[in-house]
Amino acid sequence: MQIHCKLFHFLLLSIPILASSQVKTFQAPDSSLQTVIVTGSKSKEKRIESPIAISVLGKQQIQEAKATRIDFLLNKVSGVFMPSIGNEQHMMSIRQPVSLKGLYLYLEDGLPIRTSGLFSNNALIEINTTAIQQIEVIKGPASALYGAEAIGGVVNFIHAPRPIKNQLSISNHINNNGLLKSDLAWDKAGKKSGWAVYLSQIGQKNGLLEYSYYTKTALSIKRDFTFKKNWTGYQQVQYIHYDGQTSGTVDSLKFQARNYSTQQSFTYRKLDLIRLRQNLAYTWNEAQKTTVNLLYRSNTMDQNPAYLIAATTNPTKFKGQINSNHFDAFVFDLQHQIIVKKLKSKIVLGGYIDATRQGLVANYIDIFKDTSLNKFTRFTRPAIDSLITKYTTTIYNKAVYANWIQPIAKNLRVNAALRYDQFDYQFKNKLATGTPSANNLFSNWAPKIGMTYNQPNWGGYLNYSKGFVPPQITEIYNAVRVPYLLPQSFSNYEIGSWISIPNGYIEWALYQLNGRNEIVSVRQADGVNLNQNTGQTKHYGIEYQVKYNFSKLFQVNFNGSNAKHLYVNTILKGTDISNKEMVAAPRFFSNLTLLSQWNNALSSSIEWQHQSGYFMDEINATRYNGFDVLNLRVNYNMKKHAFWLQCMNLTNHFYATMATKNFSVRGNNAYAYYLGDNRTIALGWKWHLIP
Repeated sequence: MQIHCKLFHFLLLSIPILASSQVKTFQAPDSSLQTVIVTGSKSKEKRIESPIAISVLGKQQIQEAKATRIDFLLNKVSGVFMPSIGNEQHMMSIRQPVSLKGLYLYLEDGLPIRTSGLFSNNALIEINTTAIQQIEVIKGPASALYGAEAIGGVVNFIHAPRPIKNQLSISNHINNNGLLKSDLAWDKAGKKSGWAVYLSQIGQKNGLLEYSYYTKTALSIKRDFTFKKNWTGYQQVQYIHYDGQTSGTVDSLKFQARNYSTQQSFTYRKLDLIRLRQNLAYTWNEAQKTTVNLLYRSNTMDQNPAYLIAATTNPTKFKGQINSNHFDAFVFDLQHQIIVKKLKSKIVLGGYIDATRQGLVANYIDIFKDTSLNKFTRFTRPAIDSLITKYTTTIYNKAVYANWIQPIAKNLRVNAALRYDQFDYQFKNKLATGTPSANNLFSNWAPKIGMTYNQPNWGGYLNYSKGFVPPQITEIYNAVRVPYLLPQSFSNYEIGSWISIPNGYIEWALYQLNGRNEIVSVRQADGVNLNQNTGQTKHYGIEYQVKYNFSKLFQVNFNGSNAKHLYVNTILKGTDISNKEMVAAPRFFSNLTLLSQWNNALSSSIEWQHQSGYFMDEINATRYNGFDVLNLRVNYNMKKHAFWLQCMNLTNHFYATMATKNFSVRGNNAYAYYLGDNRTIALGWKWHLIP
């Protein structure tokens, strides 16, 4: 590591020398306020005209980051913390504590990448990072337009529009933790059509964190076209293959010893998916446009999950499971946009149908542990009666929505939306034991109303919105009887503002989010654990962003969030935790970045990511102290080539991306820490064969 440190000291000293008088100035720092977005109202509008807290990561920011993982991008957004739990697996925190819960909706070009009711906290493995052109993040409920799970936030990954010129590039990114990522990007322009192909291959082995090997292949193909006079559209194919080891968490003894070893030696997650999409748009005239999307998803995830390993009375024998989950989904999405010129208003009407068939098969395994090594060494599947679960579920989600945008004064606009969703779960148990076959129906109305007021140099908005989450398939059909569950609902009250100042801008959003009917596991009088709607929560805070150009060379970006997350009228495991702070809910986290554009070829950035301490358990008896991480990035461009050098976690700080404790369990095993990355030094090269 001494060699690495000397290299970076030399690099930092050399940067001012390399800088020349030919300086490339930064773009105006308030330009992002004029960005055209599509996520806010499902149609194009200026960001400042949307009465929601929405952040945009544009092409320039994405290219500067040279990110191999999505969390390296999303953690730059105010109010967003996406903790990595190894090999692109992740959790999320947007106006919620860090958790695995299905409170976020992930979109690809405006459509969900997974079926509602089948949420996966690792859903963003299913995105091709190489194909991302722009990321739009809505913070707070957006169910009025996007439906279920759009609670804490919505993240929309947007691909590039039709290419206007031919381009071809290849790139390689390698680091000292055994990671190698190779990308190919090809754009072919045409008069009436254009092709975009993005291929990514990533693999990691022999890293400092034990048992952290994985591979991922991602392919995105998109063909945009125009035919006749008013018809446009595109076809899109997404393919992902993922095979990764799951190292799980470490206990308190290993964490205190700064030990990167793991108990696991055979747990894994495998994923194969394909998404096919046909988009068609017809422009009737200047005032009306209709868009149709047809989407097919096929998704298979196989696991030997570390989180399902359970103890027995024998300290050398444990039990677990191997499972396979597959679904096929057919989606029809229709949207019609009307411009009423006399009223200067816009109306968006839409309908959505998702028909999904899902199946799960799970088998018991016996696990053997070497107590001298503190490691699970092998497993066997019992020859008889190893089947735990085998079922199919058909999910029908039907929805209609309307969005009305109306100026009511020179600088004042009202934006109102309403959506109705109906979910029909048809569950069929193929075993004689377990949850009986059943049909369950859930429905919900989700409103949103807001207004914006904008002057040339400042503006603001007010917003009220509601969001909902129907019970997940695993919450409702995992017991000996089917519980009666209502959708979880959330009400959001919000006010925000922005102001443009000389050489910079400031924006902020103040919110309160109240959750009701939250689902927790409750022990019944007959001794059976059953999910019930019992919990309530309250979340309130402020998110803010400051951008400022100190000179032609230096720009500073600061993103922060101060929040508090509380249990309200909640009893868990027989303990009243009302008015306690929620688990893994830091009151403050931030991202501070200093960008330097030394000349037309050379740029660098130093990034400081901070997270405050939080409670690890529901009774607020144990705390984790939080962390500070520094990241350095240097980019150099010359003609057809681009080079970069990165040092992530520059100070080699040992930390956990998430830490929890089971308050009802004693001893070292009650603690669980997901380890953060050690110091990672990376080199990259991109060759523009056709610039």
